[in-house]
Amino acid sequence: MPLTPEQAQQRIDEIQALYRRWLQLLPQLEAAQQQWRQAAQIMTELDKFYAAEYMAYTNAVADGLPVSLRTEGEYSVLSEDTLFDAFDDHYRLAWQWLREATAALDPENRA
Repeated sequence: MPLTPEQAQQRIDEIQALYRRWLQLLPQLEAAQQQWRQAAQIMTELDKFYAAEYMAYTNAVADGLPVSLRTEGEYSVLSEDTLFDAFDDHYRLAWQWLREATAALDPENRA
């Protein structure tokens, strides 16, 4: 069955719209990579604190050190499992990003 001009135009328009959407998403994807790098730096600092200082601060507060643990609505970094949950979130997201990237690079997933 030969391709009609209308069918061809419709398909070209569909693909053009997809390409246009890709161009719109590209800067956001690049920004997301930058945000991921910033998040990784933050997680490194949180991990350093958790590994080297967390227990000392927790014990000092438990022993009566007069500091405020008031936050802007999030859990306190000295609350049980707060940082551990953040590490788990980071780990889970890292694996999701890796799986997505691997799938995108896998030649078996190409048309």
